[in-house]
Amino acid sequence: MAKLRIKLIAIQEEPVKVAPEMESLLRAAIALTNFEIKMVWLKVSHPAVMDCSKKVALPKSPIYLAEQFTPTDLMEIVTSMQGLGVGRCLDGSQASLDMFVESFSWMFNVRINNPNQCKHAILNRKLRLTRFLDLLRGYLIERSQQ
Repeated sequence: MAKLRIKLIAIQEEPVKVAPEMESLLRAAIALTNFEIKMVWLKVSHPAVMDCSKKVALPKSPIYLAEQFTPTDLMEIVTSMQGLGVGRCLDGSQASLDMFVESFSWMFNVRINNPNQCKHAILNRKLRLTRFLDLLRGYLIERSQQ
């Protein structure tokens, strides 16, 4: 980079007349090269500050899953919502199961291991097919009749 900078300055200072638009491009190239040199120097002298590989931790959600409920209960909602296409990405495509799981995991401060296996287990239940969804439905019916 230092050699590039020296060559650019030498071209700029040559006695040969350069077109005005070329002169501004040379100045911009020199400024960019100076900036790049400063960035490399900062990265070398302050490696901890310039380390971009560390992930920034999301703040924890203030909501926690109540003791009587499990992450599998949340997976009933997640599986249903994702299957119906309730969530959309910014590009308009359907949100994936992993996106739903990540959102619900963050919202309730839980970890859902193997979301695909959990989804498969929920969809292939033989007994109490939708226990949690039935609880939610029952609550809504009860409240609407009051």
